[in-house]
Amino acid sequence: MKKQSNWVTFLFLLAFLALVGLAARTYFSQYPELTSDNLERFISGFGPWAVAVYVLAYLLSSPIPFLAPVLSATGGLLFGSLLGAALAILIAAATSLVPFSISRRLGREWVEAKLQNSKLNNIYKRLDTGNGFTFILLLRLVPLMPWELQNYLAGVTRVSVPTYLLATLLGSTPLTLCLAILGDAAKNPSSWQFAGSMALTAVVLVTPILIFYLRTRKKK
Repeated sequence: MKKQSNWVTFLFLLAFLALVGLAARTYFSQYPELTSDNLERFISGFGPWAVAVYVLAYLLSSPIPFLAPVLSATGGLLFGSLLGAALAILIAAATSLVPFSISRRLGREWVEAKLQNSKLNNIYKRLDTGNGFTFILLLRLVPLMPWELQNYLAGVTRVSVPTYLLATLLGSTPLTLCLAILGDAAKNPSSWQFAGSMALTAVVLVTPILIFYLRTRKKK
């Protein structure tokens, strides 16, 4: 199982890197340097296909840890804050079904290989209580583990797909919106908007983790 999981992740990573390499090669064959103006011209040249390429990048990165936040910020960089955030929220939720389905198919042993040193028994008990909506929501709002690992974990529970998607959409919105704003502001990294968006992202990321930690400590 573990060897099979490594191959799945490796193949997705290889395809993702090939897509990034192709995009970079196409860009630099048209523009000598990477600037916000050149990037906007490059993206607009794709027309509606730009969104399709973004969807494909998210899909290929879906089983690979730590790439989701980068792609959320990239959405803001490429499409602007609001459209980028909307695309990232919807696409991330949809493509999260890839690791969710892989995990549900391969089972608990495969997920345990992914989530070594995690307190799986307690997490499973909480997820399997009721319809799991509250825990999935908290899992997204309090990102104690990478996005992709959250998806793997959810896949081995009895959470229904509609419940999983609804909780994912609601729970991922605050941080994804901040990351898209940050990506949009990154076009001018010396601006106050960029500094402000970094601060906002830090607050939205750290606050729920801090609240979760304090509440957990009180219960002890």
